[in-house]
Amino acid sequence: MTRPGTLLSPPGYIAYDGASFMSARRGDDYDTATQAARVWEAADGDGESVSVSRYPLLYVPDSWAVRSMLELQAPGIEHRTQRHDGGGRTVWMAHPDGSWARAHADGPRRSPTVHQGGPRRLWDTLEDIRDRLNTVGELPVYGAKVTITPDGVTTLSRGRWSATL
Repeated sequence: MTRPGTLLSPPGYIAYDGASFMSARRGDDYDTATQAARVWEAADGDGESVSVSRYPLLYVPDSWAVRSMLELQAPGIEHRTQRHDGGGRTVWMAHPDGSWARAHADGPRRSPTVHQGGPRRLWDTLEDIRDRLNTVGELPVYGAKVTITPDGVTTLSRGRWSATL
């Protein structure tokens, strides 16, 4: 018998390769579909916070490293994107807790206007990740140490950064 908090095996490390898990089941018959629909409706509103991003528009699923970090900090975010005539683009982020963000830019190198609502500021979390990537040059998920306790608690750590799943 192992004691709580005891490791099952020596720690491992995250490889420097892009990989991820497929998101869980979705669809109209899924029990969170009604909540998700409300969040997506809200995401077309003004929100409680409006700002201009310091970075060009990013559709998170197009960047494995950024998406991986965002999933660790706010698991369950769904993403949508739409291109507009004239070169504009809008991206949306929605979380089951009711948080959402919508960013629109009129061109690929233009700073987007960001609307956010709900209990968390998803775009601010995204920008914190992009800040780290730009200042440090990589994200801590690459090469992170992984420990798993017998009760299934998984901790990723690298330097002063850590995330417990």
